[in-house]
Amino acid sequence: MKTESLRRRAGSGPVGRVDGNTAAGGPESVLPEAVPAGSTAPDDAGGMRALLAISRDAVLVVRRADRRILEVSPSAEQIYGLRAEALRTLSYGDLVTSQAGVDDIFVHHREHVPLRYHRRADGSRFPVEMRIHWTAGTADMGELGYFRVRDLSRMEQEERQLRAARAGYQAIFRAAPFPVLLLDRRGAVSDANEAALALYVHSAASLVGMPVSALLRRPADTRDWFRRPHSSLTAQWHRRSDGQMFLADVEVSIVCFSAEVHAIVVVHDTTEAHNLMERLRASEARWRFAIEGHGDVLWEWDLQQHRFQLSRALPYFPEGDAQVLDEDPEHWGARVHPVDRSRFRRDLVAHLKGETPLVDSEVRLMVPGGAQRWVWLRGRVLERDATGRALRLLGSVRDIHDSRQQAEELVRWREQVLHTSRVTSMGEMAATLAHELNQPLTAIRNFSAAALRQMEAQLSAPAPAPAFAPGPAPEAGAAQRPAGLRLAVELIAEEAMRAGRILHHIHNFARKGSLHLELLSLNDLVAGFQRFAEMQAGRAGVHIELELTVGLPKVQVDPVLIEQLLFNLVRNGVEAMGVVPVPEPGVPPPPPLSLPAQEDLRIEIATAPGQPGEVELQVLDRGRGLPDDRVQDIYAPFVSNKSGGLGMGLAICRSIVESHHGRLWATPRPGGGTVFHVGLPVPRAEPVSTSSSHEAEHASSPTAAQTARVRRR
Repeated sequence: MKTESLRRRAGSGPVGRVDGNTAAGGPESVLPEAVPAGSTAPDDAGGMRALLAISRDAVLVVRRADRRILEVSPSAEQIYGLRAEALRTLSYGDLVTSQAGVDDIFVHHREHVPLRYHRRADGSRFPVEMRIHWTAGTADMGELGYFRVRDLSRMEQEERQLRAARAGYQAIFRAAPFPVLLLDRRGAVSDANEAALALYVHSAASLVGMPVSALLRRPADTRDWFRRPHSSLTAQWHRRSDGQMFLADVEVSIVCFSAEVHAIVVVHDTTEAHNLMERLRASEARWRFAIEGHGDVLWEWDLQQHRFQLSRALPYFPEGDAQVLDEDPEHWGARVHPVDRSRFRRDLVAHLKGETPLVDSEVRLMVPGGAQRWVWLRGRVLERDATGRALRLLGSVRDIHDSRQQAEELVRWREQVLHTSRVTSMGEMAATLAHELNQPLTAIRNFSAAALRQMEAQLSAPAPAPAFAPGPAPEAGAAQRPAGLRLAVELIAEEAMRAGRILHHIHNFARKGSLHLELLSLNDLVAGFQRFAEMQAGRAGVHIELELTVGLPKVQVDPVLIEQLLFNLVRNGVEAMGVVPVPEPGVPPPPPLSLPAQEDLRIEIATAPGQPGEVELQVLDRGRGLPDDRVQDIYAPFVSNKSGGLGMGLAICRSIVESHHGRLWATPRPGGGTVFHVGLPVPRAEPVSTSSSHEAEHASSPTAAQTARVRRR
C-alpha cells in the first residue's frame, strides 16, 4: 500500500536514473508532487528515497526548522558532485556561495528563486534557478521544503557568448571604413556608423529614425531594396543633409536580430568614378579622332563581353564585312602569323598583368589570298576592376608593310654592297695569287720534265760490261730504284699541272669567267679524287672511304672546280676531327684538341640519288659538329669557327655549287659529326648509266679495297 501511495504521488513520470543532460537543466520531468498540507506523508525515509529516485530533476528535501538536507535525488548528486550520504550531512546554507537571501527563502516560504549561485564539491560556483514546494510534513519531520534545482551554467555561457557577439558586431559596425546603415522593418534608420554619418552629413540624432527613402532623390527607388534577401543596385542618386546630390551603389542584405527583421545597407559613393569615366570617354573621343586622322585603325577589346571591334575595315580585308568589324578575339588571334603569335601573346599578357605600360608589337597578319602584311599594333588597358583585372583595351593598327619592306631592302642592299666589295677584293687577290704562284709551278713542271728526260736517257743508254773485279754482288732490287724514282717524279709533274689548272680555274671563276663543263660520271670523278684526298688526309692519319651508288646518271660539271669543292670539304672534315698535318719546322704546333678514337678517324665520300632530277654527293666526318647558332653563317665569306681561319673555304664551296645550279647544305651526322650534302642537277634526257670502268674497278679491285671501303647499294 505504501508503494502504491508513492506512485500516485509521483505521478506518471518514467522511473529510472537520470543522465547528466537532465541534471544539467534538460527537459523538465515530473517532479514528485509534494504532499499537500493536512495529507498523509510517507512515514519512513525509504519511501521518500524511492519517490526521489524516480525524479529526473535535481531535488533537495530540506527541513525548514533547521534547514538540514534530509534527502536528495540522483540528479542532485550529479550537479553538486557529492554522494547522497554526504549531502544529507549538510544544511542548505552549506551549498550557497552567499548567505544573503537564505533567511528570506525559509521565512517567507519563497516558491520561486530566479537566480542564486551554489557551490560544487570542487569549490566552483554555478548559477541555479529553484522552484520550492512547502509541505506540512509529519510530526517527526516538521515542515519540509522540496527544492527543485535547475543548473543555469549552459544558459549563462550562451548569454555570455551572445553578449560578446553583439559587442563584436557593434565594434565592426562602428569601425567599418565604408558607410553602413541599419534599417528596421519599417524602413527607418535604426543605426548608422561614422562613415555613413560623414557621407550623408548627418548626426546620429538627426539620422536615426529617419525613413531611408528621405535620403534618395527618388524615394520610390527604395522599393527594390527589400524584394530579395540580397540586392545590389547601382547608379542611384542620394541626398546629403545640405541638399547636395551624389551617385552611389548600394548592397542590401535582410537579416534577423533578436527575432526582429533588419536590413543592412552598404553604400558606395561612385560620384568620382562616374566623373572620371565621363572625362575618360571625352578624352577617348578626342584621341580616336586624332588617331584616325593619321590613317590608323582603332581597335577595342572588351574582355567582359569577349568582343573585339575595329573602327573601320582594314584595307586588305573585304569592306563591309561584319565579321571583320566585330568578331571573337580568337578570330583575330588566328590571323597573326604563327611565327609572331607567341611573341605577340607574351607582350599582351605582360601588359595585362601591368608589367609594361602598353602593348607595342610589330606582327604579320595573314590576309586573304595567302599573303602577309606587316602591321604595328599598339594599345593599353583603359578599365580595370577593383582587383586589378583588365576589363577593356583600346589601341590602334598601322600598316607598316611598305616601310618595313623598304627598310629590309635597304639592309639587303647594304649587305650586298659589302659582299660585292669583299668578293671584288677576293677576286683581285685570287688573280694576283694565281699569277704569282703560276711561276713557281711552271718551274716545278720544267725541272720535273728535265729530270724525267735525264732519267730516260740514263735508262735507255747501254749498260757497261761488268768487270770481273772482286767485290760484293749488286743488291737485289737495285735495278728497280730508277723506276720508282721515275714514278715519283711523274707524280710531282702531274700534281704541278693539276695545281696550275686549279689556279687557272680559280682565276677565271673570280673574274666571272665561263665554266668548262663536261658530261661525266660523278663516281669516276670521286674515284679519281680519292688518291689526292688520301695524300692530304693520310698525313693526319685519316682514312678516306668511298660509298658509291652504281648506275647514277651523268652530270655536267667542271671537274676541276668539283675536285676543289671536295678538297675543301675533306680538309674541313679533317680539321673538324681535331687533327692537322705535321707542322713545318719553325712553326709552333697547334694546341692539343680532343681527338676521336683511332678507328673513327675516317671521312666518307658517298654518292646517291637525290631529289628528282638531282644526284647527291655527301661528305661525312666524325668531328665536333657545327654550332646551332652558326649553321646559317658558315657559308658567309670571312666567317670562320677556327682561330686564324679566313672563312673562305665554305664560301668558295657554295659559290662553286651555285655556279652549277646546285644546292649545298649541312646536317648533323648520327653519332657525332657533320654531313655536307651537294645536290647537282642532271641534264635533261640523260639516261641512267651503267657501271663505269672506275666503278667496276673500285667495286672489285683488291688494291682499291685496301685503300677505301667501296660498297654497292
